[in-house]
Amino acid sequence: MSVYADLHVHIGQANNRFVKITASRSLTISNALKYAKVIKGIDVLGLVDSGSKAVLLELEELLDIGELTEIKEGGLKTKNGLLLILGWELEVKEVHYLLYLPYLKTIKELTKILWPRTKNQELSTQRYLIPPAKLRLIIEDLGGLFLPAHAFTPHKGFYGKAYNSFKEEFDQPFQALELGLSSCTEMVSGICELQETVFLANSDAHSLPKIAREYNEMLLSALNFEALKEAVEKEQIIANYGLDPRLGKYHETACLKCGKSLELKARCGCGGYAIKGVRPRCEELGGLLPGRKRPPYIKQIPLEFLPGIGSKTISKLLEVGTELDILNKTSIEEIKKATNEKIAGVIKDARDGNLTITAGGAGYYGKVKVE
Repeated sequence: MSVYADLHVHIGQANNRFVKITASRSLTISNALKYAKVIKGIDVLGLVDSGSKAVLLELEELLDIGELTEIKEGGLKTKNGLLLILGWELEVKEVHYLLYLPYLKTIKELTKILWPRTKNQELSTQRYLIPPAKLRLIIEDLGGLFLPAHAFTPHKGFYGKAYNSFKEEFDQPFQALELGLSSCTEMVSGICELQETVFLANSDAHSLPKIAREYNEMLLSALNFEALKEAVEKEQIIANYGLDPRLGKYHETACLKCGKSLELKARCGCGGYAIKGVRPRCEELGGLLPGRKRPPYIKQIPLEFLPGIGSKTISKLLEVGTELDILNKTSIEEIKKATNEKIAGVIKDARDGNLTITAGGAGYYGKVKVE
């Protein structure tokens, strides 16, 4: 079966306790599960704060009352048919990694190892004192997946922040990695040591509307963790869908203080300094050179990024399909009937790549302009 999967979604609050400080308070487990399936049209959701005490406790409560059901082959299932994957984003030696495990019992087993190695067991994406190679081995021994998060960004990305090669920390190349919002397949496919590595596109959502701004279309034999793991291992990826990387917050080198494009070693007139962009970093690594044939990366612009499309218009559009349908499948005629000719034209131009984009950088999103 073909499914849509977003494997990097945070939780703002669980059991009335803060989890991700920078995330929306409305981004609760229940809200995320409903929003992902009903509004966005996602089939598989990766919850990457499952190692938080508060999140773990709420997941157990949802299981107790029957809102979630544990699957024999791994993962949790909601009443509306969504597959919830237990994930954990954490920081080791200035780099963010993503871990995915099949069962609550394996998450609990991992907490016994990791919780004593951090100062805060409640909050998301905490620092852990453990060698990265040792952590990877533990995850793989537990039957899980281990990969770098937003691998090319200057903020905690493996290649963007800390390393030139996996060999500086690991014996083997990564089985998979997350591209991040400011890159795409064509920007990194030429990196020699990543020729066998599978690329994933995920949202890193900190609010409900950001869920599925990037996602993957996968071929799964069944809706469970083992099938998902097999799809990643065998690269049963039909396509990656993501932001046009120019819209990402770190695409080009820019001033950290004002966001103005800037040469790397230059000082901005506002007094700020430059943060190296993902595009020039990928060029340094050889990513822009030709690589092997891969699943297509389909660039798209989420509804909330499109000029003239506000919350009221989005509500009208969602009456005729999920957001993923509107972006990819729903006919322009149906969209025109639900809204108007102008809105339908903007969505068509977005699909066709005819909108003008000003690249983002240094923590500032790129911008879309209708000519």
